[in-house]
Amino acid sequence: MALRNEDYVAFLDESGEDHLQVVSGVLTPARWLRASERRWRDFVRHQLGSNSGKTELHALELLTGKGNAAYFASQTSVERTGQARSAKAAGRLLYRDTLEHIASIREVCILSVGLDTKYPREAYRLWFWLMYASLIVKPRPPRPRLPMVVIDGQDDSLREAHDLVAHRFYKSFWGRQPYIKHGSSWFIGGSVHHRSEFLPFIQMADVVANAARHAMANRKPYRGWYDTHLRQHAMGLGNGRDIDISAYALAELKKRSPKDSCGSGWETARIVP
Repeated sequence: MALRNEDYVAFLDESGEDHLQVVSGVLTPARWLRASERRWRDFVRHQLGSNSGKTELHALELLTGKGNAAYFASQTSVERTGQARSAKAAGRLLYRDTLEHIASIREVCILSVGLDTKYPREAYRLWFWLMYASLIVKPRPPRPRLPMVVIDGQDDSLREAHDLVAHRFYKSFWGRQPYIKHGSSWFIGGSVHHRSEFLPFIQMADVVANAARHAMANRKPYRGWYDTHLRQHAMGLGNGRDIDISAYALAELKKRSPKDSCGSGWETARIVP
């Protein structure tokens, strides 16, 4: 699915295990940020009985039944349905509902890529290569733009990875840039760090990255959740919308650099099948 002529904001988080690192980005047009955030707060209020809608969701805590979100989900289940669920069962149900809520936000796109490495920075670099490739599909402006990337945590090496790929992408695909035009007027958006507890989109990226990692690792019982509750759910909501642009972005990068002369490392990229 091609990105539209919009100013996108990308919210990134990673999920890792031994020799597999996965980075997922939740992409939303800047003009829809406030509306999408309000929908998330309403979702959390409904699921957890939270007055503020600001209870933080973490994928790992939902799967293991630990943390406030899983506990409140269990309590809410009893109050509303009369059915008792353990914190783990309620947390896993909320995990799946979260994926479906993300899929229901029509303006949102997802880009997830994995790499067989123990270093998250390498997976972040590959994510940026795929992201930029998806921005230059149209032969001439106007094209989609990425003025801002928000990364969970405080590791400056991840922001440096963004700067490095932006520079190398410009050198590799001169004259086909995703912003204004080639030369000194070429514009590249920046990246910042943000704590997930204050930003729901980072929490969304956390759950998506976790689901993508389990799918790539073919781990039961979670391996089908990314496809069923995210991709297929979005497709079933109407208009055949493909929320996941990962395969599309990878295909575009391969087309631009069939022998990977740009040095992106796309040959080792893993996406959810």
